[in-house]
This record gives sequence, C-alpha cells and structure tokens, in this order.
Amino acid sequence: MQEHEDQNVPQQVEGKKLDIVETREFTDKEAAYAAFERAREKLLALNSWHELAGNVSAVFTLKDKFGRPVARMPEVGDYVMIDIPGPSPAYGHGYDWVTVVKLEDRAADGYVMLSLKPSPPPDEKDSNTVAHFFSSHSSTSLIVALTANKLQVSYYGRNETINTDNKAIVDDIRNLFVGFGAKLGLSHPQWKKLVLGILG
Repeated sequence: MQEHEDQNVPQQVEGKKLDIVETREFTDKEAAYAAFERAREKLLALNSWHELAGNVSAVFTLKDKFGRPVARMPEVGDYVMIDIPGPSPAYGHGYDWVTVVKLEDRAADGYVMLSLKPSPPPDEKDSNTVAHFFSSHSSTSLIVALTANKLQVSYYGRNETINTDNKAIVDDIRNLFVGFGAKLGLSHPQWKKLVLGILG
C-alpha cells in the first residue's frame, strides 16, 4: 500500500499537509472485498459525499468539462463545485471549484484513487486564477486500498497554501478567513467523517 501512496500522492513541498488514515480488518477475503466494493462506490459517488460527512459539511456537485451537472462516476477533466458553509467567494459564482486531475480505478486489485486540485470555474477554464480558498499548488487525494483482509481509506491534503491571488480583494479576505480555519484544523472533522463514511 505504501507503493500506491508514493506513486499517487503529490510530494509535500510547502504549506500545510493533512493525513487521515482509517482501517478496518475482516475475517475473510470475501467480506473484505465486498467492503472494498462498497467503499469504492461511495468514493466515486461524489455527489453524495455530503451525506457521508454530515449536515455541516460542504456540498460537492460533480460537473462535466462544460460545467453541466452529471450523475455518474468522476472522470479526469471533470469539475467539482463546492458549496462551503460560511462566506462565499465572488469569483466562481459563489462557489469553490476543483478539477479531477487523476483517477486510478483498479477494482480487481483492490485499489482506487481520486485526486483533485483547485481550479478556475468551468466558464473561465483558461484563467490562471483559481476559485478556491487554497492555491493551485494544493491537492486532495483520496485512496481506498485493500491489502489481504485489511481495508484502508486515506485522505491526503498536500501543499495547502492560502489563495490570495484573486481578482477581488474581498475574495482575498474571504480566502484568508476560510483558509486559516482549514489550516487550524477546522476542515479535519469533515474529512474525517467522510473517510469514516467511505470506510463504512
């Protein structure tokens, strides 16, 4: 499992990092693989993440490369619109945005990984300005991996630096407020609940 993490989780270079790892062990391989399949489905059902993470969590909406809502598994190049409780950014039409930059789905091997990075909103895809409280250097990786009878669900936040390079000063202020909260650990409970919800 360490090999998967080394290959798919970006190297930590700057800012803050956040690791959340939860495991569950089963008595036989059949039960373990059935649990892996359930966890895989939950990870890839991105539109339902807020149901796993609780009432106060952000709401995630999967959209295609044109910004249209979709009810399917994520694909590389898709967007995710994030409705975070609290002040909303002006840029991004009131939402934070990330894109799916990597998806490795090897169900037969008991492994699936999804990686997201802050991005502009779909209608400004050529912009260099991201619509997110973290900068474009940051990333989020979620991994579900099965080794023998042990199921592991992991969250890896890397290079979490606050985005203060915005078109509007009000968004810089908002991002400082939300970003500092996340760096102080206020986002940890939400991601922890999501990881535990995926683990089942």
